[in-house]
Parts: sequence; C-alpha cells; structure tokens
Amino acid sequence: MNIPKIQMQSTFAQLGLNINKPVQEIKQPQAEMNLKQVPATLNIEQARITLQIDSSQARANIGIMTSMQFTDSLASYGKQKALQAIAEKSQEGDRLMRIYTKENAIANIGREKGLRALEGGYTPPAASEDEGVDISAELKPVVINVQRNGMSMDPVMRPPELSYTPGKVEPYMIQYNSLKIDVVGGQLDQMM
Repeated sequence: MNIPKIQMQSTFAQLGLNINKPVQEIKQPQAEMNLKQVPATLNIEQARITLQIDSSQARANIGIMTSMQFTDSLASYGKQKALQAIAEKSQEGDRLMRIYTKENAIANIGREKGLRALEGGYTPPAASEDEGVDISAELKPVVINVQRNGMSMDPVMRPPELSYTPGKVEPYMIQYNSLKIDVVGGQLDQMM
C-alpha cells in the first residue's frame, strides 16, 4: 500500500556582500632644515724679514766719511797730537835740563822740528782688516688667526597629512530561501 509522503525541497538563502575596503593615506611632507654655514675667516700675516745693512765703516775705510765720523776722526787726531806735543815738550825740557852732557840741545831740537815739519799734516786712519759692512736680519714669525663663524639652523617641521575613507559593506541577495512541499503517492493500493 502506498502511503502518501510529504516531500519538501528547500533552498537556502544566499547573501552576497559588496565590500569596499577602507582607504587610509598618510603623506609625510619633508621638513626643511634651513642650514646656513657662515664661512670661517682666515687671516694670515706673512712674516717679514727686517734686513739692516750698515756700510758706514766700509765707506770710512775708503775715505768717504759721514760728518760725524769725520768729526770723530779729527777729534781723535787732535787729541793724539796734543798728547804727542805734551810728551815732546816734556822730553825737550829734560834735554835742556841736562846741560852737564855737553850736548847742544837747542840746535838739535830745532833741527828735529824742522825735519818734522816737512813730513806732512793729517793722514786718515788706517783701513780695518774687515770689510766694515754690518748686516743684521730680524725675522718675524707668521701670524695665523682663524675665526670660526659657526652654523645656524632654522628647521620648519610639517605634520603628516592623513586622509581616511571608511569602508562599506553592502549586502544583497543572490538567492532567496524557498520551501516547496509536495505530497507524493496520493493513491492508495488496495491489494495487500
């Protein structure tokens, strides 16, 4: 005997989702350092040599004298002649005093003075053995002066730029649910 059966067919609901992901953008603008370097100052004073050459003695040696040297030479000559005259007068006095020697002192002294008058007058001093040039050199050191002027910094900081787009989820139905109920085998079989 056929018993009627209930047959059910169901379909599940299918849900679709449209997903827009969130977008986050971060931009970091570069900071500006603004560095300024002031150049250092360097001063150099070049060493100088002071050279002194004194050739006055060399000139005097060849007879070319300055007025001071000529005056000194004449004064020295005059002093020498004065001391020589004093010595001669002293010696002449001693000779005149010795009358016991039976020398004709007055005639001898006169003859000596006459011969001496023919000798000549002033003679310049003898030349020295060295060249008479005095050379002196004075060296001054190099002076180096360094001035550091340093650096200045003026930074400009920029904050980050943020942009955010939130995400969205949109549901939609792909397939709706359904339930179908059927009765199968509705005829009864009477044979047993």
